[in-house]
Amino acid sequence: MSRAAQGLRAWLLQRFTALYLALYVVSVLMVFFTGDNWNYAEWHNWISQPLMGIATVLFLLAVLLHAWVGVRDVLIDYIHIAWLRLIFMAGTALMLLVSLLWILRALSLAALLPPG
Repeated sequence: MSRAAQGLRAWLLQRFTALYLALYVVSVLMVFFTGDNWNYAEWHNWISQPLMGIATVLFLLAVLLHAWVGVRDVLIDYIHIAWLRLIFMAGTALMLLVSLLWILRALSLAALLPPG
């Protein structure tokens, strides 16, 4: 596969994740602003719904993929020493993975524990 196809794949991934991020944020803001005064119990019931949980996990994956593609492209463009670029890319990947696990743990605890 040519490098042009890899660039196109990264570009498309960046655009599709950006579109999903925008749609998710707009829909969540609409839910919050059209609803009454939110409290933890209402938020818990809302986030515990299976469809909302799946949409939120997809949102998190889209954020991390979007960040990975952007940071990877910057590192490839501006760090020309291969071993140094590899260290930065590995550090970024590790940070994003730890962030994903931490956020999934927080969401699963919030969804599984009873409110109050």
